[in-house]
Amino acid sequence: MLRINRDILISIGAELRVRREALSYSQNDIANMTGLTVNTVSALEKGKGSTLNNFLLICRALKIQPKDVFANDIDLTPLYKLPPSTKRRIDITKKLNELVNNSDFFYTPKRVAEVIEKLKSDKSESNKFSVYLTGYCKEGELEYIKEGNIKRYVKKK
Repeated sequence: MLRINRDILISIGAELRVRREALSYSQNDIANMTGLTVNTVSALEKGKGSTLNNFLLICRALKIQPKDVFANDIDLTPLYKLPPSTKRRIDITKKLNELVNNSDFFYTPKRVAEVIEKLKSDKSESNKFSVYLTGYCKEGELEYIKEGNIKRYVKKK
């Protein structure tokens, strides 16, 4: 387990232990109220890994809102950066969402090539765009008109 998460889990466990002791409950009492073993309750209080389900069961037994257990803000910086290909996909998805949902671009039928040109993307990505646009059709945002081998995408009415 990474040290950064271990410290957070230890803090959460300590908070749960303090709450349990304030209610004069033993670990056995919590085990009886949750269906968990005493070892599981003890491990969670020591900051050992547990499931979200077990955490919620213990919060119920202690009548404590999960958000209240997180007394301090947690640094949410991801440990690793997204690869450039993923950043590119996210960027394209955002731009395409904007085009589909917040513009009049698809009020007239458009070919994939026109979408690629509008978003200033590479023509080699036409297969990706076909998949993306088909997804919008499945979601009911767009529909397509087939003219021979050509599909033109338009805002669904």
